[in-house]
Amino acid sequence: MRKTHTNADMSHQNSLAYKIGDFFNSLKANGVKKTVDKIFQRVKYKIKGVDFSTQNIYDLTLTGDYKEHGTALVSTHKDLFAEVFLGLEEAVGKKIEKNIFLDYGSGKAGAIIHAKNFGFKKTIGVEFAKELHQIAEENIKKLALSNVESNFADATTFLPPLDVSVIYLFNPFDEVVMEKVAQNIVSLKGKYENDVYIIYGNPSCKVLEKYFTTLKQVCHQSGAMFHYYRV
Repeated sequence: MRKTHTNADMSHQNSLAYKIGDFFNSLKANGVKKTVDKIFQRVKYKIKGVDFSTQNIYDLTLTGDYKEHGTALVSTHKDLFAEVFLGLEEAVGKKIEKNIFLDYGSGKAGAIIHAKNFGFKKTIGVEFAKELHQIAEENIKKLALSNVESNFADATTFLPPLDVSVIYLFNPFDEVVMEKVAQNIVSLKGKYENDVYIIYGNPSCKVLEKYFTTLKQVCHQSGAMFHYYRV
């Protein structure tokens, strides 16, 4: 039997029952206005044919030597992204240079699309599932975005660009891959062109604490936990 992580398949989030529950949870947590805005944003994406739906990653074509170490496909909503990024600036205590935003495990490009709309000069995604990467490229094209790039690649061999500002990880893989990614990030320390920060959402391992300075750990309104680090 194929070994999978307990959260590898989040496709239940596409069901009507889940969406109804999500609607009422949003009303309770965010109020009517934010919930309605969230629905309108989803409708706009739907009209343009943009696909941020979840699915089982193990039904897909995966690349690299660590195929069994990935976790779930969960797209970051733009409101959560804004909240999380502002939380990082609060933890740092200053405005962050918005050069390059890098997302390991970028899925269908949700976070890199939101980051570009949030003012980053360029955003880069790294995705090991071929089909998700292809959908990401279609999403970027349908939204007519420039300087937004999805790469079909193994995270363990993808080095951050030297002008990266923020590295984003929404629980994309387990500690085996995280160890290798962290080592790659550290290997370039002293060469980066500006301060580099890491956002780790829904953390499932403690690898990053070994390599980077922990700035803050926050549970956001959505219930998701985020850890912030300085490289």
